Amino acid sequence: MVWDACLSFLSIFMQVERYEWITVRYQDLLGQWHETRAGREDDLAELLQHEIDHLDGILSIDRMVDVKSLCSREEFERQHRADSPYGR
Repeated sequence: MVWDACLSFLSIFMQVERYEWITVRYQDLLGQWHETRAGREDDLAELLQHEIDHLDGILSIDRMVDVKSLCSREEFERQHRADSPYGR
């Protein structure tokens, strides 16, 4: 589980399930296909999953694992930031 926030909900954080490693296949503007592997070390896997969800009409709140994880930005900063990747 990871903490997720979204500009769709300006001051709300929640925990969601994300894969640590993903492979993304995409097509560039010239029509050429590419494949890239993204991981946890730079949070790219989490970011790509978040943004691909948007393209599929899915918001973070749709992936929330437990309604009890829903918190304000202030509560996240106070209680959870140090234990999250955002605390780096």
